[in-house]
Amino acid sequence: MLIKDEHLSHFLLVLRKVKITMDQQRKEAIENIRAARENSNIAIREHSVHGVSKYWLDDMIVISGEGGQYVGKKTLVAVFTEMFAANPPVFERIPSEIQIGDSGVLAWETGTWHYKTAQFRGNYSAMWRKVKGVWLTQSELFVSLD
Repeated sequence: MLIKDEHLSHFLLVLRKVKITMDQQRKEAIENIRAARENSNIAIREHSVHGVSKYWLDDMIVISGEGGQYVGKKTLVAVFTEMFAANPPVFERIPSEIQIGDSGVLAWETGTWHYKTAQFRGNYSAMWRKVKGVWLTQSELFVSLD
């Protein structure tokens, strides 16, 4: 019985270490996504297309607040280039929740967005994918609530 108890104790200790490691990995992933979002917001304030687009996957999909649909990083780069060249708006996304999937590869972000240069605001959700250790945005859905 003593041997079985030792094995069980060892197993429980290993299991606890695995859980602590997983919790730490999730915490780091959430911090990385929050930092990427903040850097993206800064890039928008600075009208930097490169600064925003470096967080997008090539097959990025965006549904804008009024329902416009944009597919592909190249398309979005063109949209942002035109937007920043004209009368550049300033908007930001503020995450209220980020969840990391059990696989550690996908994440869900949700929060609010608002323009600082106009009366537009609403909610958004984003899907993030970890690629070669870096969190990138796969898709975003914006809903205008003004």
